[in-house]
Amino acid sequence: MSNKSVSFKLALTSFNAALYSIIGYITYLGIYIGGIKFWPAVVIPAFFSVTFGKYVGGVGAAIGIFIADVLTHGDWLLSLAVGVPANFIAFYVLGALTYRQFTYKRYIGAAILSLTIGSLIIGFGLLGWSQIFIIPGQSEVIPWTLSFALVYGVAWTFGSEIPFLIFVVPPLVKAFYSAFPEYATRNQKSDENAANISNDSK
Repeated sequence: MSNKSVSFKLALTSFNAALYSIIGYITYLGIYIGGIKFWPAVVIPAFFSVTFGKYVGGVGAAIGIFIADVLTHGDWLLSLAVGVPANFIAFYVLGALTYRQFTYKRYIGAAILSLTIGSLIIGFGLLGWSQIFIIPGQSEVIPWTLSFALVYGVAWTFGSEIPFLIFVVPPLVKAFYSAFPEYATRNQKSDENAANISNDSK
């Protein structure tokens, strides 16, 4: 990889992180359920993962969620322990499965899988954290139960974010490839896959 290419990837990663943190802070609307924010901004790193790859998507998401967490609940250690790895792994997986091989059907399966992984990390990470430390929104240490972690950690995270991944990201990718066809050509393995972007996203 050339120095120019590395610099471009670093710039994209930084842009991803900045957009994710800023838009996340603006759009979460102060909504916390089970200590977890309402998070439509999930579309930002998902878009970058699909169009620019797993490292741009994953690293940008990890940095962005850390900044957003510090700006919202302020617990940077919790963010490093739970939010950062959950976001990095989820969007790394999404990029690994969809970059250069994007079709609508493939993307939907990858989005469900990657968000499931991220949600499980968040749910069980908070379960462990709550046994020792205070969860944002609580005034004291109140240990979570397994059922609470599954409902509010896993199910709420997944259920509140998957609609944005499914209904918002594919049109964004399609619009991006329409505006910048050179990326659509470069990012597809074959002309058939390139055609699938248009056909499957309709």
